[in-house]
Amino acid sequence: MAELLDKEDIIRIFEIISRIMDEHKDELCRLDAALGDGDAGLTASRGFKAVVDNFPNLREEDIGGLLIQSSLVMGEAVASTMGTLLATALMRGGKAVHGKRELSGEDVIRMFEAMVQGIADRGKARVGDKTILDSLAPATEAMGAARQRGAGLDQMLKEAAEAAKQGAERTASMQSRHGRASRYLERSIGHQDPGATVGALIVQGFADYVNKTSSAQ
Repeated sequence: MAELLDKEDIIRIFEIISRIMDEHKDELCRLDAALGDGDAGLTASRGFKAVVDNFPNLREEDIGGLLIQSSLVMGEAVASTMGTLLATALMRGGKAVHGKRELSGEDVIRMFEAMVQGIADRGKARVGDKTILDSLAPATEAMGAARQRGAGLDQMLKEAAEAAKQGAERTASMQSRHGRASRYLERSIGHQDPGATVGALIVQGFADYVNKTSSAQ
């Protein structure tokens, strides 16, 4: 398994994420209907499709530039709270790896750390508030822990995907504190957060690609 991801790898990863969001569109809308506008699935599906559709128009040679430009596309394609947070994540992640034509495991961790911080800054949220951070933050921590043990990129992302999935599932026991969902107060308990689910699916896209590539070699 190659321990570096290049520009084409990142493009393939986002193609997988786009497909995953489309496959889970109805589920995400159902989760969001219990807590918000019911459009989270449409937002994620349309946003990532726009990003993927725009790749042929980009001339960026480095991955950071690719993500930064994709952030602008995301923001224009889905003008919603979720769209804004996803655009912010892409922008911050892109800045963290600006100038990089290949990403090591450490670069991927740095990128996700920046994404998490960007979402926290923009959304004024923290882990435990029942948001996308409750899947992305545990995933990022799992990456770091795996890397410290000497895990390869594939194992690192596999553990991150599992941590993100568990983090999203844990939101069912939390009370929403941000956005429209916060209006439900205690009634939001018992419903898994759609944003955290989107975060888990993003990490799943990274893990699926890297592990598929690893098994094919």
